[in-house]
Amino acid sequence: MEKIGIIELQTTSVKLVIANVLDNRSFIVTDKREDRIKIASDISEFELIKQPNIATLSTILKTYKALLFAYDITNVQCVASCEYLNAKNHRSFFDELHGVNGFRFRILTPEEQANSLYLAFINTLDCPKGVVLSINGTNVQILAYSRRNVLNQIEVKTGTVNLAEKYENQNLSPAQKMEAMKKEFDSYIAGIDWFEGLDEETQIVGTGDAFLSFAKLSKKLRHYPYAKNHSYQFNKEDFDKVYDFVATLDIDKTKKLKGISSERADVLASAMSIMKSVAEKSNIQKFIVSEAGIAEGTLFGYNASSALEKPLTDVLGTSLETITMFYNGENLKNIQNIYEISLILFKQLKVLHKLPRNFVKVLRIASYMHDSGKRISNTDYQKKGFNVVLDSDIMGVNHREQVLASFVVACQNLDDFSMTDWVKYSPILLETDLDSIRKLAVIVNLATKLDMFNTGKVKDISCDILGDSVIMKTIVESPADLEVREALKVSSDFVKAFKKHIEIL
Repeated sequence: MEKIGIIELQTTSVKLVIANVLDNRSFIVTDKREDRIKIASDISEFELIKQPNIATLSTILKTYKALLFAYDITNVQCVASCEYLNAKNHRSFFDELHGVNGFRFRILTPEEQANSLYLAFINTLDCPKGVVLSINGTNVQILAYSRRNVLNQIEVKTGTVNLAEKYENQNLSPAQKMEAMKKEFDSYIAGIDWFEGLDEETQIVGTGDAFLSFAKLSKKLRHYPYAKNHSYQFNKEDFDKVYDFVATLDIDKTKKLKGISSERADVLASAMSIMKSVAEKSNIQKFIVSEAGIAEGTLFGYNASSALEKPLTDVLGTSLETITMFYNGENLKNIQNIYEISLILFKQLKVLHKLPRNFVKVLRIASYMHDSGKRISNTDYQKKGFNVVLDSDIMGVNHREQVLASFVVACQNLDDFSMTDWVKYSPILLETDLDSIRKLAVIVNLATKLDMFNTGKVKDISCDILGDSVIMKTIVESPADLEVREALKVSSDFVKAFKKHIEIL
């Protein structure tokens, strides 16, 4: 299995991403490390990268080099953000990094950087229409797309560090500073006329430190129970609450915010001002956060070269197959069969479960990851699967759907349902979801029993609902008596979930 390392160099951070490349050229990230640097201030104030910051970065890169050696990785792609083009000494800077550590960085053009970010977002998020907002130390990139087509893009040559430094010593309250910074950024984007033609379904897709810091604050104010940041969604009302909260804090109080580093605290107010400016100019009411950035976009471009021309059409399906191939490749066909049987049962029992089409996503995740708890232990693996699904990097799905799928996996035996976990995650669930989880769990359990010997004998199922009974007629390519006998063991749970008895023929 090929391994690859990506080093992404921004002006406020440097990141190492290590990934395993599978036979189908999909990849799975196995390790990630990020360190803070302060080069943005040098570029903003002096247009020169100073030696102390070069020394700090060189030390970080030495650690990365040692990690890559430990992982036995020789294929390393090094990319630097387009902000470095604004440093007068960027050539000598990168020559020195190469001389000390052997890493040869490629500085992205603004267009290449925007395209890399687009590849990262469109291939990892469930967001058909979006305005990508990448807020950096000395620039901001804005890109609009719809249905996997880039519509417009622009680079603004100012960022969080520029704005923060400009208003740092002015005798203004925190709220006044934020308003002044917002008005200044308003002037930079005043000429963007294509904001007016955006579809009402369009979301702001936010990336970088600014949005990760926002996500942490927003979750605390909302008492949000799910730790995952990627695909975190919020609306204009949620944004305004965080904005108004930050507007009451001076820099000392901002630095004391739990989970926000001192470097991010320095530019939190300016980042929020930029976010508000773009939100008001575009009149977009919904936001989604992405942890995927240039490094992930580079991975897509390098490994899945077809993604350069055409983004993935099935983000969730590709993600689930990649995870399955990595952890359980020899049983991929069996797992695909289980999903197909689950989907057949979902359609055949629709008159009973009455769940809308969007629950197929939940069913798909649970089917593919029904036995993921075995990565921990074969004992009570369904219950252990709850946290495995919850913490997996599943792409193309929102938080609620992933949490629901975790419950479906955990309670394939209905008696294993955890009310404690339900109460914990109830803020992002609906009361009706409890009944939905039980029904989907029974469907997945039936499907696993009908292909538990990995034979793929069951090709189709026809269900007849007669009174208080459901007659399931299996269409098989060879006798499946053992599979049917195992599936009948789900009868008691089927009665609990669907209020009907089952017969399987």
